[in-house]
Amino acid sequence: MHRLLALFLIPVAVLAIALLPRGAQSAPAADGHTRSITMACSQPVRDVGTGQQVFIGGVPWFAERGQIVLAHEWEGQPVYQFGGRRYLYIGSVTSPARFFIVEECGQPPAAPPPAPQLRQLAADTYVYEHTGYTTIFIVTDEGVIVGDPMGASRSGALKAAIESVTRQPVRYMVYSHHDADHNAGGGVFRDTAQYVAHAAAVEPIARRNDPNSPVPQITFRDRMTLRLGHAELQLSHVGLNHSESSLVLHYPARRLIWAVDFIPVNSVIFGPRSDGDYLPEWVESLRQVEAMDIDTIVPGHGSPGPKIWATWIRESLQDLVGAIQEAERRGMEARSPRMSEFVRSQLYFKYGGWDNFDSRIPVNIAGVYDLWDKFGRFSLN
Repeated sequence: MHRLLALFLIPVAVLAIALLPRGAQSAPAADGHTRSITMACSQPVRDVGTGQQVFIGGVPWFAERGQIVLAHEWEGQPVYQFGGRRYLYIGSVTSPARFFIVEECGQPPAAPPPAPQLRQLAADTYVYEHTGYTTIFIVTDEGVIVGDPMGASRSGALKAAIESVTRQPVRYMVYSHHDADHNAGGGVFRDTAQYVAHAAAVEPIARRNDPNSPVPQITFRDRMTLRLGHAELQLSHVGLNHSESSLVLHYPARRLIWAVDFIPVNSVIFGPRSDGDYLPEWVESLRQVEAMDIDTIVPGHGSPGPKIWATWIRESLQDLVGAIQEAERRGMEARSPRMSEFVRSQLYFKYGGWDNFDSRIPVNIAGVYDLWDKFGRFSLN
């Protein structure tokens, strides 16, 4: 089994990864001591889990020529390869235990993101994926029901995708929750649509005062039925999870749900956030989904997957908190790189193949501590 290797950057302000130039003769220290390495060229920094370029505050991150990086070994294994191939390290401004990768100088740029994809799940049901975001729409003889517009930069393309399969107008737009990255841009459907959401989404959406994000006109607190043509959908609030306004769109005739940000498919969760996430309640909301008579989950990011993902995400949250508590029992400092590596080792065999596993472990550890600071200590088992 390959061991994950770690590096520490000193100082943090350097924020750089180094590649040794071809033919470098120096060897990594055998005793774990640090040694400095000078950058041979400027290179984009990429996430080791996804290969995507790293952005800090919306700005692409580059390691610059001439910067100095201090590297060290992890349990006797060198953390870099010679010959200018690739270099791993641990550390960043926002999450001081994330793993990144940089390719050698002259490496071709990363492949562009996949093109938007429209797929048909059933005779009347479509899923639309665009630059990492996913929504759903259902076509009837009386109009279309559509989920999130997925942000102003994607909503126009979503409208075009709907028009590519039907001339029926959008009659209802269902907001998954109040986060702007999912529900902004719905104004492109305002001529024909009514906007539906959980009641808790109204105030934060209205507070944004965005003319391109219509405030919901139809709301509910626990459950409601939405009918259009032959389609009958059940909207429900399964409790607090990723937000207080998250809903589940259940289409019983197709044995599927659409649920955004609290049941990722093939990915570790992002967060949890102290300004909106609720971990104990999140676990209970997942149990409610597990009890539903469905086959398919359509997430808010990525492709649909089987119902079992609700169980796997619940278990991953429980295992995350359990691993943090075990690290504490072994005397590890909260949020430390040592704790991150321990938690990673505890979770790897069950979840190491999921998207974003390496990059989100330290982020999620920090999120658990933020929630403990805000709400008090809790366990999930």
